[in-house]
Amino acid sequence: MRIGNIELENNVFLAPMAGVTDKAYRIICREMGAGLVFTEMISSKGLYYEDKNTKELTSVDQKERPVAIQIFGSDPNIIGKVIEKHINPRKDIDILDINMGCPAPKIVKNGDGSALLKNPFLVRKILKIAVETSTKPVTIKTRIGWDFNNING
Repeated sequence: MRIGNIELENNVFLAPMAGVTDKAYRIICREMGAGLVFTEMISSKGLYYEDKNTKELTSVDQKERPVAIQIFGSDPNIIGKVIEKHINPRKDIDILDINMGCPAPKIVKNGDGSALLKNPFLVRKILKIAVETSTKPVTIKTRIGWDFNNING
């Protein structure tokens, strides 16, 4: 299987899970056969404002590659700047994933995660900037829609 220019051993992926998919867990999952692992969900604003705890979530070990970094946010300009400064220069990150599926109240109350599905025009802006800016393949985690009355997929 291939995502962009990244060849994967198989189609078994470790999903990004906040508070679960830390570096040690990702390494174990790769050793157990996962073809691709994802970081925890990382705030684009946290990276933009250089938050120390947020930056620590981006730590990657060579043993877990290929690895995708998952970011979330709803400001296309911040996402673009984060990609340029914190993702493109990294040789240890293989894929960029944007979270458009998290339903957690603390995420959607800010218009992030699955709340983006209520605004397809904003989704388009974010994806356009991400794809044009990223030197890595871009994927998204999403749902079919915000609710049964708003199906996007």
